[in-house]
Amino acid sequence: MSYRRIKNLVIFTLLFGLSSSVYGQSSEDKLGSWYIYNGFFNFNPTFELFVESQLRNWETFSNPENFFFRPFFNYNLNQNFQTGLSLEYHKTWTYDENPGNKVSTDEFRTTMQVMLHHKISRVALQHRYRYEFRWVDGNHLQRTRYRVQATVPINNATMEKGTIFFNTNFEFMVDTKPSVALSQLRNYFAGGYQFTDNLNLQLGYMVISRTTSVHHRLQFFLTHKLFFYEK
Repeated sequence: MSYRRIKNLVIFTLLFGLSSSVYGQSSEDKLGSWYIYNGFFNFNPTFELFVESQLRNWETFSNPENFFFRPFFNYNLNQNFQTGLSLEYHKTWTYDENPGNKVSTDEFRTTMQVMLHHKISRVALQHRYRYEFRWVDGNHLQRTRYRVQATVPINNATMEKGTIFFNTNFEFMVDTKPSVALSQLRNYFAGGYQFTDNLNLQLGYMVISRTTSVHHRLQFFLTHKLFFYEK
């Protein structure tokens, strides 16, 4: 991959990050954190169970903000095109220094997803489209999402054991029910290490921009894959 292409990718990502920061009006003074597990369980080349669970904190090591469990049932039409359907449970807490004063909200969600993959030189690009049906404390909401992601191996040409890599993505979300409105923007930067062909760890930083606030979050990201067939 040429230096010019890498430079253009970095500039493109930084511009998205700047747009996210400008969108929010005020910055939250707490540095929060997300602890993320992603598991890919492949039963054959066509069917995959993807399991994601997250604990999100208002502060780096304390004050829970959100917990969710999200299994996706995925179908691969080919190597570069995947569809999926999820059934999800989310629990969210308001911010308060006193745990006894925190108010919780339960959400059940069904999500339809389409993912497209392609490569430019060694850069792996992913386009993810989601449409969410959300039931939040009895209220029916809907939202659409689009995320573009780039993963670049640094010291190897491919994502193999021992690879150091850079990952970045940009996502926007738009509420569609009860009314159409921009919900939030997310910009993510991370470095990672590939321990085996099927296990990696990322440490990242995300800027989340809403109409009235900007949130800054550290991300600790464990991803692993299991194959129940011979590749």
